[in-house]
Amino acid sequence: MSQLPDTENMLWKERVANTPKHWVRAVTACNSRCLFCLDSDTPRNVYLPVDEIRRELDRGREQLGAVKVIISGGEATLHPAFPELVRYALASGYERVQTVTNGYRLADPEFFDACLDAGLGEITFSLHGHDAALHDRLTQTPGAFKRLIKGMVRALRDGRPIVNVDVVINKQNVAVLDKIVELCISLGVTEFDLLHVIPQAAAFEHRDELFYDVREHLPVLHKVFRLNRHPRFVVWTNRFPVSYLEGLEDLIQDPHKMLDEVNGRRFQVRRYLDEGLPLDCRHPERCPHCFIEPFCTSMDRVIEAQHAERFEVYLVSEVPAEVPALPYGCTKLGLSAGTFAQLPPGVGCYALLESAEPIPRELGVGREVTLVAGRPEQLDAWLGAPLPAGVELEIRLNHRTADWLLEHRGLLEAQLDRVLIHQPSHEHLQQAIAEDVRQPRAFFAALELPVRVSGLPPCQVPGAAWVPERLILDAALFEPETGRLAIRELARHHVQSRYRAKSVRCSECRVTDRCDGAAINMVRDQGLAILTPVTGGDAADAIVRRLTELLPEPPRRVELGAPPLPPSVSLPGYAAPGPAPPDPLAVIEQQRQAKARLRRRALPLVSG
Repeated sequence: MSQLPDTENMLWKERVANTPKHWVRAVTACNSRCLFCLDSDTPRNVYLPVDEIRRELDRGREQLGAVKVIISGGEATLHPAFPELVRYALASGYERVQTVTNGYRLADPEFFDACLDAGLGEITFSLHGHDAALHDRLTQTPGAFKRLIKGMVRALRDGRPIVNVDVVINKQNVAVLDKIVELCISLGVTEFDLLHVIPQAAAFEHRDELFYDVREHLPVLHKVFRLNRHPRFVVWTNRFPVSYLEGLEDLIQDPHKMLDEVNGRRFQVRRYLDEGLPLDCRHPERCPHCFIEPFCTSMDRVIEAQHAERFEVYLVSEVPAEVPALPYGCTKLGLSAGTFAQLPPGVGCYALLESAEPIPRELGVGREVTLVAGRPEQLDAWLGAPLPAGVELEIRLNHRTADWLLEHRGLLEAQLDRVLIHQPSHEHLQQAIAEDVRQPRAFFAALELPVRVSGLPPCQVPGAAWVPERLILDAALFEPETGRLAIRELARHHVQSRYRAKSVRCSECRVTDRCDGAAINMVRDQGLAILTPVTGGDAADAIVRRLTELLPEPPRRVELGAPPLPPSVSLPGYAAPGPAPPDPLAVIEQQRQAKARLRRRALPLVSG
């Protein structure tokens, strides 16, 4: 078995993970009572109406372009119309229908056949112990293990569905995780989804029984994780802390999983954006253990910059016929254009040009212009002569521009005060592999210039002058109808440009509270080993002084207890936010409680 990550396998897994998919809840009812249930704080025993589920299935195809759907719960197989919903989903155009199940009902031959005949194409069985005693204790359901194994064996023998297993890793089963996987392999399972317990709902209530120190169990965890290097098996990690995967970066969960996580909490996120009501799970004891905390931090930083009007660039998709009002403190209009002639006059610009023509001398007269260079021919044209007044240059770091900079070090040194080198964050692993400089620390050590650098952690830019990233606000973040932040685009913004990761070793770094780490796809590509904690010596002292000067207060992080913010601000010209739309589950629960109250009032009084 190879002990090195297979790049082609990583890219294949990225393609699979990025297949457009849609999660549709059918019920909140469940016939298990798992200690780690993430849905125990939602209204229980709700069976959503078939018409409403069909509308959500339609939304996934029509609005999200999903080709795969996961019908979920609670325990989705409890819905009386489950086979009918599977059939409807396929008729709607989905290529595959999946469900995640405790397997209890699939142990019944008639129900199993009805589901498979309807077209159920993938079954994920939730198995949490290697024997009945452990599994049934965690699910608090006697007989659950026996029925799950019966249903899983039937599915494997049937041969029609894809069969895989998920395991919620927690204090009670982590020491025997290898035995759980060995049991599944003996039955014929080759694909595993290993979920790290997170502090939601029942899992938080039972945290003393479930939360564990990952460091104490790394040998067994890594033993199982390395199964992914075997060509027969596929292992996915789900919500597992990135910092503990050093040496196994090929198992870091695809960043786009964050879109699914945020979509599942979209009504709470909408309520926070429009009303300032924090997510129900926001709690100082929860957030440090939560997979979506990085998104919540990114969201807070956008809202904070709106209120403080600290954005610099308002990025639009094309050259506008009329320059829009620049919101939230922005001083530059960001845009892509072909040539200098297409840049709108009279406004500061952040310009991504196709052209490599010489810079017009009058370009920066009466305004500030930042030119973004990503190709050597642009550097030839723009750094070969003194930059005009009012013009600065941002160099996107990639292997082509890095080679040019090393070869033309003198040209860069002559205009250090007008140049910034920026390391872009790439949305996809393939982009990081194709573009990023290998070992950026070695590059800056070779460059040996105090040039300003952003987008990399301070430990990766020896000899350079680290600066915070430019605050760029993409117009695509806002709903065109309302001028409000759009939830899915906000999540994508996090994945594209703000998702960072650290090593466990980074806890030793003297500037860890002011550093977010390295871009997630750089880490997936080059490994957490590229991070070098700033500890002692003159160079470390200089970094500490610089970051303390630039960031007198550490940037806000939800995991460190940052308080919730007021509602985000609408774009200029749009109405202030109104009440957020209610969660349909909450509406159903309110209706159910109202009916129960009416029934109680209608009961005849019984006299003593």
